[in-house]
Amino acid sequence: MTEWRIKEISDLTKTSIRMLRHYDKIGLLKPSYRSENGYRCYTAQDLATLQQIIALRYFGFNLSTVKSILQKHHNIYAHLQAQQQVLKEQSVHLQQVNNALSDILKRLSPSETPNWNDLTTLIERYRMSENLRDKLKKTWAGQELNESQFEEYLSLYEQFPEEFAMQNKIMEQVNNNELGDPAGPDGERVVRFANDFAKKMKAQTAQQMKLGASILASLQSGKLSSLQATPAAINWLSRAHVSYWLKRWNSLYDMIVENVKSDPQGKAGKIVAEQWTGLIDDYFSSVCRPLAIGMILWHEIAKQDDELMQEATGLKGIPSVQELAKRMHIKLMSNPEAISWISQALTTHVK
Repeated sequence: MTEWRIKEISDLTKTSIRMLRHYDKIGLLKPSYRSENGYRCYTAQDLATLQQIIALRYFGFNLSTVKSILQKHHNIYAHLQAQQQVLKEQSVHLQQVNNALSDILKRLSPSETPNWNDLTTLIERYRMSENLRDKLKKTWAGQELNESQFEEYLSLYEQFPEEFAMQNKIMEQVNNNELGDPAGPDGERVVRFANDFAKKMKAQTAQQMKLGASILASLQSGKLSSLQATPAAINWLSRAHVSYWLKRWNSLYDMIVENVKSDPQGKAGKIVAEQWTGLIDDYFSSVCRPLAIGMILWHEIAKQDDELMQEATGLKGIPSVQELAKRMHIKLMSNPEAISWISQALTTHVK
């Protein structure tokens, strides 16, 4: 029986050892057995599974979808037929892969398994086209992130390829100063896209936070010196984000002022209370709300502590009471009638 250790099958199929280990970890491709000294050992059947994975990934399926397909369909012959059908729908540059599949299928019966030479030939054909990993290796992610960070980034990209492609396009435009005022239509468009993308990725929050924490640690240690966005681009994006949400809160404040003479327990109070809670829901729609609120409060308290320590030690001048008053940027803070009205409206209509 033909078999390979992980290094051998990696060399044979041009699949990295790291990726094979990842496939093993997530249960996508587990070796048939391990040797007495713990080495992973792969058989021809494992190679057949790997060929299916590479083919399905080539067709654009993410890893979770590939795993689901493999769990539902175990017949290698049926898989090859399905792959052939997909290839027939592709453009001319895929014809070599189609020809290879046709040749193998002609020599197989539905009950037979192709030999490993045929499978490696197929793998070679699929490798002829540049894959996503190769493309991303040429980008900021491939050049700046370490191996584990890149794998996390790649995993997320595979699940949302269109969204990441659009995000990269936007980032390029912002870096090149091609967009207009961050407080204008361009800024609003970018923020709306970011919000929608974040909602789609809500299920991957833990994975995003893991990657984000790792990148932050690399920045703090000096191992990572730059991000995808330039400092000027980060400023533009931050201004766009702040402007978008500030406009919405200021608009809500205007509604409160317009209705402040009406009964807060009545219809107007209910509408404004719903707008208030709806705005909060929108802000936290892509994250775990208790986690996000806690982290925002924690960060703000830590920020205040840092500022107070700088003032106490003379690194920063202690502000006058007039300067402190000017830091109250929320219009509502200086309108007690509006505060009382919205407080009653929220108490009455929000359960």
